[in-house]
Amino acid sequence: MTGKDRRLYAKFDINMDENPKILPLSDAAFRALVESTMYCRRQLTDGFIDSRVVSKRWSTDIAHELSTNDPEKPSWIKVDGGYQIHDFGEHQTTTADIQAKRDAGKAGGLAKASKKVAGATEVLEQKASTTLAKTETETETETKIKDLSTDTADEFDRWYSRYPRKEAKDAGKKAFIKARKSASLQELLDGLDRYVIATKDEKRNFIALPASWLNAGRWKDEIPDDNKPAANSPWNKDFYK
Repeated sequence: MTGKDRRLYAKFDINMDENPKILPLSDAAFRALVESTMYCRRQLTDGFIDSRVVSKRWSTDIAHELSTNDPEKPSWIKVDGGYQIHDFGEHQTTTADIQAKRDAGKAGGLAKASKKVAGATEVLEQKASTTLAKTETETETETKIKDLSTDTADEFDRWYSRYPRKEAKDAGKKAFIKARKSASLQELLDGLDRYVIATKDEKRNFIALPASWLNAGRWKDEIPDDNKPAANSPWNKDFYK
């Protein structure tokens, strides 16, 4: 019997080689783009490539080619400490996706075990006791879902209003909802404040897109000492409160 295939895979559009920003790439740059995508899948970096890895495996010339092959959406985006593959989370499986799948598997296993322990009698009694309250329960559940959706949308609008590069908002919102599963709103806001400080002198093209920033878990990044603001600076995070 063939065992379960546990290999990791990277996804590539079959028209990728004819994309206007991919077609002009040198053979070395095209290979680096494919290799870097597979590297990020193996290492679970969500598309982030450390500058030291870039220097070791490829070259600064290749990095420059991939980070300038499109004025708006280059294949690699220069970020603090390295490069971020453009829209990695939109096309590849992310760490958050893997964790969500694992959590779902654990939840399913616990539910199955609980059902066996309870037995058929308890299941029938539970169904009988909840029949009369079914409509009320469904209404309450729908209300909670709507409230959660509204709250998350409001949180995203608050977060997005601070983000220094306002592009690809829909993708950013999707990534924000995913990020909120593992981080609080305050953590995302604090991380963004640090990023704004660290990139205040950067050109727009070198600032990560919202979705890329969130999918890479960039809210956990620390500010280099030489970029930290003074206590009375308007860039201090207390400025936003």
